Amino acid sequence: MNGQPLIEYTIKNIIKSKIFKEIHISTDYLGINKILNKYSLKQKFFRKESLCKNSTDLNEVIEWTLQQYKNFKMEFDAVCLAYPTAPLIDFKDFKDAYKKFKDNKDDCPLISVAEFKPSIDEAMDLRNKKLMPVNNKKFFQDSSNHKKYYYETGSFIFFTKSYFLKKKYMKKKNVYTPFIISAQKAHDIHTLEDFKFVERLLK
Repeated sequence: MNGQPLIEYTIKNIIKSKIFKEIHISTDYLGINKILNKYSLKQKFFRKESLCKNSTDLNEVIEWTLQQYKNFKMEFDAVCLAYPTAPLIDFKDFKDAYKKFKDNKDDCPLISVAEFKPSIDEAMDLRNKKLMPVNNKKFFQDSSNHKKYYYETGSFIFFTKSYFLKKKYMKKKNVYTPFIISAQKAHDIHTLEDFKFVERLLK
């Protein structure tokens, strides 16, 4: 993106935040060392092949990664999973999110979210090739009365190791502490169109 590997945006902001004891890239790509060398980082181990499938449960990857660090006699109270496809997140977001996470009085994971705008109370769907409100009663309310809803932005999540080992973080019925980011930053890259759009924003 704009002449550098997409993942470098995340790596640089993680480093600049100065809140992390250890930075690990979960990958089986040996060429990642060429990027990490630029930042005086070194990969301790690579993801095993059986955990590199599209169907792999991310909880399995996290659990396996924590075990590998335990083999290195390195254990962590807290973990941040940061995605390489969210280059608009900057180092201040990581710092502010970590502060909010530390101030939590419970053991709840903190997740990056953005508000649906407009509210999903205004949602419509196609029925027999015609658009209809999903919920007529809510749709025709004054918009100031519409409820606020949020979506996970795919930027990062903080969680304690103890919480993860008890419940895993990506399971149904989990509750999360929200870290709300602006819609302008909440672009998670999934497609080439997403990539080109975000690339223009970063120029």
